[in-house]
Parts: sequence; structure tokens; C-alpha cells
Amino acid sequence: MSGLTGCCVGLDTDQPIAGPTRERQLAALPDNAPLIVLTEGSTDSKVLTEAMHVTHPHLVDFVRFIDYTGTDTKPQGSVGALANMVNAFIAAGVANRFVAIADNDAGGHEAFAKLKKQKLPAGCRVLHYPDLPLLARYPTFEPTSSAVALTDVNGAAGSLEMYLGEDVLTIDGALAPVHMGRFIPAVQRHQGALSPAHKVLVLKAFKKKVEAARAGQHSTGDWSGVHAIFEKIVHAFD
Repeated sequence: MSGLTGCCVGLDTDQPIAGPTRERQLAALPDNAPLIVLTEGSTDSKVLTEAMHVTHPHLVDFVRFIDYTGTDTKPQGSVGALANMVNAFIAAGVANRFVAIADNDAGGHEAFAKLKKQKLPAGCRVLHYPDLPLLARYPTFEPTSSAVALTDVNGAAGSLEMYLGEDVLTIDGALAPVHMGRFIPAVQRHQGALSPAHKVLVLKAFKKKVEAARAGQHSTGDWSGVHAIFEKIVHAFD
């Protein structure tokens, strides 16, 4: 540093340089680095990444969903594992801004209840998939009935499949029904989900819809659900 000190140079030899510079770099990082998004599992991450190329292609390089493809570590694929990952990111002092987004169902709200009570870092947000008008009156099998009823399943059965579009949720001319299961006392509601068979069909139909859209058929299909998810993510720090 001798070349920067001496006559006519206003630099104090005891003045800290590297430390404050590093602090300025870290302060600027959240605005310049990609926003990291943590999901409940690799399927959610993959599906949302593919959908973003259709609904928000301009954000592809600015929003990064955690990708486990090609790694030896397999995600546990549960909201509990997601909550643990959030705590690990906080403990590690990850400089990037990051969002953890869970299903909008009873299990998701139960697992995130403790996180929501914590004082989270400024660069962390804990979210759920948003409520949708489609899910406010959705065909549902209640635990004690074999009859289908129109039920508000927002907050009870809002897994990612429910956001992939009314078109892909329609199977054999009708919306695939939600089956309500166990009651979760912590959130005072039943946990609901599509049947495993319907879930597979919905994901396959959505994959075909993405492929068609990326081939130029952007006017086809219902994208309102995934669009709402991305809007919630990108505006999480507003």
C-alpha cells in the first residue's frame, strides 16, 4: 500500500479498506444475484422452472429454483424438509435473497407455522401458493361422504397440481376431485389432495401443454394458476 500513501495522497495508513469494500459488495449482492426459490421437492421445482419459460421468460436468469438433477443428494420432498432447509439457509447466512414457498394446504400451513413466528432475515420470505378463485368452489369428496360437494379447498388442498390450469385438471369432461383426508388440529382443517392416479394424469397433461406453448402455441391453455404463483414470488420483497 506504500504507493497509495505519502505526499498529496489523502489516504490514512490506518484507514480500513478491504472490510468496508467487502461490506458494500455484500450489500449489493441481493439486488444483483438471482433470487433463490426453495420448494417442497424436485417435482415442484422442475414444473415451475418449465412453466416460467412460458409465463415469465424474462425472469429465467433472475429467479432460480433449487435443482437436484444430477446430484447424489435426493430431496426428501416434504414441507418438513423444506422448513429444515430454510433454517439451514438462515444459519449459513446465505447472501442471496431467497423465498421458500410451500403448498397451500393444511399440511403446508401446519409445517410453516413455527417458521412464520420466527424473526426471519431481511432476505428471506416464507410463502404459500396463493388462493385461487378456481379452488374456492372445487369438487370435493369429504371424509364422511361419498357424494361430491363444491368446497373451498384454498388452504386445505392447494398442492402445485391444483395450479396447473383448469384445462389439465379436467379429466374425462370433469374436474378431478379432491379427496379430503386426515384432520389437522393445529390448523383446524382436513388435508386434501387429488388421487395419485389423477395427479399423474395432471402432470403429464401439463408437460404436454408446456411443450406446445414453447413450440409457439401460447394462446392455448389456462396459465392463471402458475402465473399467480410467479407474481407472488417476484413481489415477495415489495
